[in-house]
Amino acid sequence: MMSQFTHLQVKSHFSISSGLPKPSQIVDAAIENDMKAVALTDKNSFFGLVKFYRYAFEKGIKPVCGVDFDIKSNTGKRGNLILLAKNKRGLEKLFKLSTDAFVSSSQGEKMIKEDILLENASDLVCILPSSSEDLDAVALNDQKSLIHKLDSYHKAFADNFFIGNTNFEQRYSLAAATISDLAYEKSIPIVALNDVLFLTPEDHLAHQAKVAINSATLLKDEMNNPRVSAEQYFKSYEDMKKIHPDASIQNSFEIAKLCNVEISEGTHFLPKFEVKEKTELGSYLEKTALEKLEEYLATDETLDKELYKERLEYELKIIIEKGYPGYFLIVMDFVKWAKEQNIPVGPGRGSGAGSLVAYVLSITTLDPLQHGLLFERFLNPERPSLPDFDIDFCIEGRDRVIEYVQKKYGEKSVAQIGTLGTMAARGVTRDVTRILGKPYGFGDMIAKMIPLTPGIKLKEAIEDSNELQELKNENEEAAEVLELALKLEGCARSIGKHAAGVVIAPDDIHEFTPLHYDSETNSMATQLDMYDVEDIGLVKFDFLGLRTLTVINNTVKSIEKVNPKFKLKEIPFDDPKVYNLLSSGKTKGIFQLESSGMIDLIKRMKPENFSDIVALVALYRPGPLNSGMADDYINRKNGRESIAYQHTNLKKVLNETYGVFVYQEQVMEAAQVLASYTLGDADNLRRAMGKKKADVMEEEKGTFVAGCKNNNIPENKAVEIFDNIEKFAGYGFNKSHSAAYAFIAYQTAYLKTHYPSHFIAAVLSSEQDKTDKLEPHVKDCSLMGIEILPPNINTSYETFVVNKNNQIEYGLSALKDVGKKFIEEVCLERQKGNFKSLMDFASRIDLRKGGIRSLQSLAKSGAFDEIVDRDLAVSSMRSYLEASEQKFKSKESGMLEMFASNDDLKVSEVKVKKHTESEKLKMELESFGFYFSKHPVSILRRTLSARLNPIKKLVTSNNEKYIPVLINQKRIIKKGSNIFVFLEVSDETGLIDVSVPLELHDLKKPLFKENSVVVIKGTVAADDYRRENLEDVGIKVRATDIYPIDLARLVVNSEIRLKLSREKMKALGNGKFDELRTLSSPEGVGVVLELTDDNLNMSSEIRVDSMKISLEDSTFAKLDELIGEENYQIF
Repeated sequence: MMSQFTHLQVKSHFSISSGLPKPSQIVDAAIENDMKAVALTDKNSFFGLVKFYRYAFEKGIKPVCGVDFDIKSNTGKRGNLILLAKNKRGLEKLFKLSTDAFVSSSQGEKMIKEDILLENASDLVCILPSSSEDLDAVALNDQKSLIHKLDSYHKAFADNFFIGNTNFEQRYSLAAATISDLAYEKSIPIVALNDVLFLTPEDHLAHQAKVAINSATLLKDEMNNPRVSAEQYFKSYEDMKKIHPDASIQNSFEIAKLCNVEISEGTHFLPKFEVKEKTELGSYLEKTALEKLEEYLATDETLDKELYKERLEYELKIIIEKGYPGYFLIVMDFVKWAKEQNIPVGPGRGSGAGSLVAYVLSITTLDPLQHGLLFERFLNPERPSLPDFDIDFCIEGRDRVIEYVQKKYGEKSVAQIGTLGTMAARGVTRDVTRILGKPYGFGDMIAKMIPLTPGIKLKEAIEDSNELQELKNENEEAAEVLELALKLEGCARSIGKHAAGVVIAPDDIHEFTPLHYDSETNSMATQLDMYDVEDIGLVKFDFLGLRTLTVINNTVKSIEKVNPKFKLKEIPFDDPKVYNLLSSGKTKGIFQLESSGMIDLIKRMKPENFSDIVALVALYRPGPLNSGMADDYINRKNGRESIAYQHTNLKKVLNETYGVFVYQEQVMEAAQVLASYTLGDADNLRRAMGKKKADVMEEEKGTFVAGCKNNNIPENKAVEIFDNIEKFAGYGFNKSHSAAYAFIAYQTAYLKTHYPSHFIAAVLSSEQDKTDKLEPHVKDCSLMGIEILPPNINTSYETFVVNKNNQIEYGLSALKDVGKKFIEEVCLERQKGNFKSLMDFASRIDLRKGGIRSLQSLAKSGAFDEIVDRDLAVSSMRSYLEASEQKFKSKESGMLEMFASNDDLKVSEVKVKKHTESEKLKMELESFGFYFSKHPVSILRRTLSARLNPIKKLVTSNNEKYIPVLINQKRIIKKGSNIFVFLEVSDETGLIDVSVPLELHDLKKPLFKENSVVVIKGTVAADDYRRENLEDVGIKVRATDIYPIDLARLVVNSEIRLKLSREKMKALGNGKFDELRTLSSPEGVGVVLELTDDNLNMSSEIRVDSMKISLEDSTFAKLDELIGEENYQIF
C-alpha cells in the first residue's frame, strides 16, 4: 500500500554541521517505505539539490525542494523554519534567501531576518516547527507574542502556512500542545515532522560523530547533546501514525502535492554578448572570423587559402547551428582585453586548440591545420557537447580578468564555482581518532597505512592491505576507528571555491543557483559544484592561473632591459641549440619537462623538432610508458626498429609518430580514412574505446569493419586493425592539449637556452615563497654556468634579479622569515645611497617592521657581510633593533632633534660569538632552507678518512663502502603490503639514490632526516632504472647501515697524522703543547707525528703511543688554530 505520509524535513550530509545520508540514500529510503515523494531541506543551503532532484526523478519519486532556515526573529531570538518551493519562482526566491544567509555569515552566523522572510512569502510553503527555539520560548510564557507571531505568518503565507510538530517522547511537549491548540483555533493546519538527520536508529552514533568532527568536540559530549534525539531517523508511515494524528500525517502528503518544481535539463543558457552593430551574433561571429582569416592568410603566401576558408566555414556552420556564437565572442572578448592589459595569456589548453575559428579570433595560439588538430575533438557535431575553452592566464593577472568579466556582465550574473571538501580515507581516520579521544599518533599510524593513491576508498584500502586487516582484527580500538570512519567517509566536511571555474548567467545568477560565502577569499561562489552548474545549463568558463606564464613574462621583461628588440613571438621553433639543451637533460624549470622520469624519457628520445616535444607531453603518462608505446616511438625514431603500418592508408595518419598511435586525433583520422567515418562519428568511436564498454565496442567494431570492406580492406585485416586501434586508444592523448603545452615548453626551453640567467632568476622568483623549491634551481645555476651571488643588503632586491654582469642577485624575500614589504622599504631607502654600517642601516630603516626573526635571518645568510663581520651581525642584531626602535619611537613623538646623527644611536654592548665554518653553514641552512655557499660534506671531508671516496668516484662493488652524504630527500613508497624507503643523497661532487631496508629505517629512524649529514654504509650497484639509457648507466647504493658523523669518525678513522715543521714544534713548545694535550681521549684515534725540517731537508715519523685524539668538531677547530687545517689528515 502506498504511504500517505511524506517526510518534509530531511537533511543530507550537505548540511555540513548536521545530517548524515547522501541525497540518493534519502530517495532510496522513501522508495523502501512506499512513499510517493520526499523533501530535501538542508540547513540554509542547496549544495545537494541537483543530485537529489535528478536521482529522485530517475527513480520515480517526487522531489520536494526546500531549506531549513535559521532565522533571527523580530524579538531577537533565534529560531528555524522550513520553506518549500511550490514552483520555479519559489525556488529562485529560496536561492536568494540562501545567498542572504551566507552573506550574513561573513559577519557571524548564517541567519535570515524574519521580516525578509515575511516579505518573500509568495510561491512558498512555510512550516513553522513548534520546536523552534523562538516559538518554544513564548509558547508558555508570552501568549500575546505567540498570537502575534502566528498571525504575522498566517497573513503572509495564507493557506501555505503550517505548524510542524515533532514527537520524540511518544506525546507532544506542553509547548507543542499549546501552539497546536492555538493553531487549531486560527485554522492553521498542523503537519507531522521528524527532522530527519539519519536513516536508521543505528546511525545515531555516526551522525553524532560527524557533528563532533565539524564542531571540534568529542563524541562522548555529542552523544548527550539534548538538541539531537536518537528518534530523528527516517521513520515509516506506520511509525509516524503511532505518534501523530491522522490529519497531520495527511497534511504532509497534501503539502507535497503543492510543490511542483521543475529543474531544466538538456537546455543551455548562454550569457548575452552585446555587439554595436544591430546584427545577429552568428552573423557577427562569421564576419569577424572571415576578416581575421583574411588578415592571417595575407601574412603567408604559402598557405592553402581554399583549405583554410573551407575549414573556417565548416566550423562556423556547426558553431552557429548549435547556438554557440556568443560563447566564442565572450571568450574572444576577455582574452583580447587581457592581452591589451599586457596580462600574459596561454596558447589554449585542452581540445580548444583544434578550432580554426578560435585561432583566428586569437583565443588560441597554434594554427590547427599546420599541427593537425581536429575541430571535432573540441566540438562534435554528432552530439550535444558544450564548448569548453580552458584559458591560462599569468597568475598575477588572472583575478583582474575575472573582475573585468564581472563588471562587463554584471556582478549579479557572474560567480566563481563553489566546491565541497569531503571526508577522505586518511583524513576521516584521523578525525575519528580525535573525537574518540584517542592519541593523535594512534590515528596517524592507521592513516599512514592507507595508500596515497588518489581517490582511494577506505574499504578498498582495508581489502588490499593485509596490515590494515590484521590491525582491525587484532586491535579493538583500531577496529572502532575504522568502522566509524567507514560510515563517515565521503561526507561533506567543508565548502570552498574552485580555483578557476567561473559561470556567467544570462540574467540574475539566482535564477540558476544560490551562492555561498567563501571565508578564505572573502568572496561569493555558487553553492552548486561544477558538475551541477553544467547540469542545470550554465556554461562554465575556466580562468586558469599558470605560474609558467608569469615566469615567461618576467623573463622577457628582464631580457628587454639588455636587449630591447627581443620579441618572444618571433623566436624560431627549429633552433638546434634548444633541442641540444633538451637532449642533455638540463630541463630544470622547463614547463612539463623537468621531472626525473621525463628527463630520462627526453634523453632516450633526443627530440629534434617541435613534433617530438608534442609527443613527449603525450607519452609521459603511465599508459604509454607501461604499454611499450613510448619505447616503440623512441626506437623507431632513432632507427633501432623499422617503421611498419598495418595498412598503407595509415601512413599519412601515423607518419609523424613513426607508425605509433600516440594521439586520440589519430584514432579519429584512422576511422575516417579506413572506414569512411565522419570525424564526428570518429570522435564517438574514440570516446567509446576510452570507456571500453563491451556491448558498445562490439557494435562499433561491426560498423568499422563494414566501412573498411566498402573501401576494399579485407574483413580479417579490418578486425586486426580495429583490435590494434582499440588497444592503444585508451592510452592516446589529446593532441590539441599536448601541442599547446609543448608550445609553452618550447618557449621556456628557448629562454633557458639563450638567456639562462634571466630565465632562472624568474623561476626562482616565482618559487621564493617556498624555500624547499629553491635549492634545485640554485644548483641548476652551476650546471648552466650561471653565477648566483649570496644575499647582499646593498645589491639584492626583494626578488631574484640579473645584474649588469649577468649574475643573479639572491632575492632577500626568499630567505626564511623575511617579509616582502620590509625588503621593499629597504630597497626604497637604499636609492638614497648604500648602507655603510649596521648603525647606518638601523638609523635609516625602522627595523621594527622587519622584526628580530627577519633581521637574524638576513644576518645568518650573510646579507650584511659587505658592511660588517657576520659574527658581529648575528650577535648584535637584537641590540640594533632596540636602538632603531628607540629612534623611530622618538621620531613618531616629534623628538627628532635628539637623533641628529647616527652617532646618537645608543647600541648596547654585546659579546661577539665566533662561529666555526660548520656553524656558519648551519646558520645558512636556517636562513635559506638549504646549504647555499658550500656543501656541508666538503667541510667534514677533512675530518674523515682520506680513503673515503666521494660520490663522483664511486664504482660498482660488492664490498661495503662508507659514504659521507647529505640527505636531500626521503621517499616512502607503499605497494600493497610492501613498504620501500628511498633517499636522494649528495656530497660536494654529485647526487646518488639510496635504497634503505625498512628494518634499518625503523631501527635508526631519527638519523634518516632530510638535511642531515650522515655516513651511509652500503654496496654500490648499477641503477636498474636507467639500464635502457646506454649513455647514462648510473649507480645507486643499497644501504646496510647508517651512522651520525661523530660515531662514523670512530668507525672509519683509525689515526690522525699531524704534520709539524721545526717552526710549529717551537711554537708548541712555547706553552701551546698543553693545549694540544687537552685533545687527548682514551676513546680517540692513534696519533702519528710527521716531523719536517726544510733547512736540513729531513723528515721523520713518530707514532705517539701515549696519546689518542678524540675526533669532535671542537677538536678540529683547535687543530686549525694550533697547526692549521692543511697540516693534519685523517686515515
